[in-house]
Amino acid sequence: MSPGDTPEVGAAAEKEKLARVLWEQKRPQGLIHLYTGDGKGKTTAALGLALRALGRDRRVSVIQFLKWTSIKTGELVFAEKMGPGFIIRQFGASRFASPQEREAMEKSGNTVARGWEAARETVTEGNYDLVILDEVTHIVRCGHIHVNDLLELLAGKAPSVELVLTGRGVPPALIDACDYVTEMREIKHPFRRGIRAREGTEY
Repeated sequence: MSPGDTPEVGAAAEKEKLARVLWEQKRPQGLIHLYTGDGKGKTTAALGLALRALGRDRRVSVIQFLKWTSIKTGELVFAEKMGPGFIIRQFGASRFASPQEREAMEKSGNTVARGWEAARETVTEGNYDLVILDEVTHIVRCGHIHVNDLLELLAGKAPSVELVLTGRGVPPALIDACDYVTEMREIKHPFRRGIRAREGTEY
């Protein structure tokens, strides 16, 4: 409160200040996250953010690249139970997929190219509050899209969309374009001891 202000004026000013803070916390102000590195946890962290958003009644869309196999992951099973507020779509077969699974993916039409078009629409239209592009840097590394295509998408995203990118081998220009950048570094992993991926933990 400034000198000469009455208690009523001071209280009104504090109330207005608090209202501005609360408005700033709740207004649409989508930023860009990047989870990268060689360690486990990139998709897990992204899905943790999705859980938080769902708890606040936000709409969440996840587009996963090069992860499909005939075995559903736990997040896919969960999304099917959640309804239209949480949707996961997969485009392109996983490197662990069998030849038969790869053929089935191609026949389904859910190719990486189609996934990229879906990503562009979802990020720019703004119908979802949180959009996760899982393993999107992988499709850059594999040559499916150019890094400039991804940078152009970031620049053109709907202002309200909170956008999450995951994947390894991130070029410096992409790091510069993101607001949050977190690197997952492997220190230990049970795979080194011959323990295979476990249901409910790795998938």
